Amino acid sequence: MDIKQQILIRYLNGDGQRKIAKDLHVSRNTIRKYVNEYNIKKQELLNKNILTNTNEIIDDIVAEPTYHSSNRTRRKISDECIDLIKMCLLENKQKRASGKSKQQMKATDIYEFLINKGFDISYPSVSNIVRSLKDTLNEAYIKQEYSLGNICEFDWGEVKLNIDNKGFRKYQLAVLTTAYGNYRFAVLFETQDTIAFQQSHALFFEHVGGIYNTMVYDNMKVAVAKFVGHNEKQPTKGLLTLSTYYGFNFRFCNIRSGNENGHVERSVEYVRRKAFAFKDTFNSLEDANKYLLEICNNLNNKPLTTDKNIIPIKTLKQEIPYLLPKLPMLDCADIRECRVDKYSCIMYKQNRYSVLDKFVGQIVLVKAYANKIIVFFDNVKIAEHIRTLGLFDWNIKLEHYLNTLHKKSGALENSTAMLNLDTKIKNIYNKYFTQNPKEFLDLYEIILEKGVYMSMM
Repeated sequence: MDIKQQILIRYLNGDGQRKIAKDLHVSRNTIRKYVNEYNIKKQELLNKNILTNTNEIIDDIVAEPTYHSSNRTRRKISDECIDLIKMCLLENKQKRASGKSKQQMKATDIYEFLINKGFDISYPSVSNIVRSLKDTLNEAYIKQEYSLGNICEFDWGEVKLNIDNKGFRKYQLAVLTTAYGNYRFAVLFETQDTIAFQQSHALFFEHVGGIYNTMVYDNMKVAVAKFVGHNEKQPTKGLLTLSTYYGFNFRFCNIRSGNENGHVERSVEYVRRKAFAFKDTFNSLEDANKYLLEICNNLNNKPLTTDKNIIPIKTLKQEIPYLLPKLPMLDCADIRECRVDKYSCIMYKQNRYSVLDKFVGQIVLVKAYANKIIVFFDNVKIAEHIRTLGLFDWNIKLEHYLNTLHKKSGALENSTAMLNLDTKIKNIYNKYFTQNPKEFLDLYEIILEKGVYMSMM
């Protein structure tokens, strides 16, 4: 029970103010104040006339006690201190204007600055002054109406998964969400780079069977090359390539305005939770993406929690006639020419990938996709590897070195190519061919042609 109520009940039961103060450990001045207020209000009720608002009097009697702090004066906030806080806020404004919003001082930084200047002041006092000087108003949000086939939003998220028993690692979740009906599409990548950015769009447009007129992005690095002033952004080459090929327009959100990209901001959290809260281990990234697509399909077939009349899969069918025509899927690859080195490898982003040894010294064409590397010579594919995202990794296949190993069979046992072989094939070598590497190479050619199980029959 509230102290005020206890005092009044004890008073009405006949207890004196001294006894109440002793039992409740409350100052007699406080008790006298509550009792006097009660008697005055009670007398007003007894003497009420037609102009008296009875409800207001009753509310005053049972209301919680209030304390007036409006007349208090600041004892430690001097004019010099306020001037320094204003200076810090002005620097913050200049940083926002120059695109360095993440380097602004927070209230805690301003507090430390003042302490270092010798001011004896508390953090809450500084925080209150900063809040009052900012003179900010509560932001009002404008409800939007979206037309069919017009806007789709894109964003990244992170998720930790255990794939291929490599332990839990961070993977990048690309999420696209339509503004009209909240249709969601997501795909996992190992890295958040331009290739993955482009491929996520290409897969989405292929999936829905058309192209949205406008794509919306926040200020992510794969979309924004640099800031030009406070509001203008220069798009990346990767985004321009996407926009030019598919023919869509694009726009960026304002800085620190996630509400302008609100559909996909919520979708990232929602899809991640629905997909991976109960399952986070997969045999391969391909399996994880198949599972993720199933989850998205399930979500798109359910009514929205905010509006039971909207089912995303049905709204998508309504939007399809308004989409831009579907185009052949964009070949999302980083294409470059590389020279094959003396180890019969090409290098891409500090990692080596083997090709047939007869191409040593030749210039070849390399196509790097999000998850694979393909090498061509005279428009003929000569090698394909799973792309590795580490540094200084060697991706070696034994079949690329058969011509050389037939001449230098002694180099086989300790070669990187041998270490990278399938365990079953290595066991065959260790059990039967350690003294006859040339015969093993002949067997390996048969294995390449017919498979390891067929060659053992």
